[in-house]
Amino acid sequence: MEDLEERVRNIEIEMSTHESQCEERWKTTFNRLMDIEDSLKRIENRIMVSAGSLIVFLAGVIVTLLMGH
Repeated sequence: MEDLEERVRNIEIEMSTHESQCEERWKTTFNRLMDIEDSLKRIENRIMVSAGSLIVFLAGVIVTLLMGH
């Protein structure tokens, strides 16, 4: 009976350790995902600004060509 109780205690300790490790890993993962999300938003903003600038530039070129003829 003592052996069984000892095994149960060991399992409880292992589970507690496992829960703590998983919680810490989840926090780390969540923080990394937030960092990735922020990076993607910055990239998206840069792409939008670049695309807008390109459209305005090309529109200016077209207007200039049309006015020249």
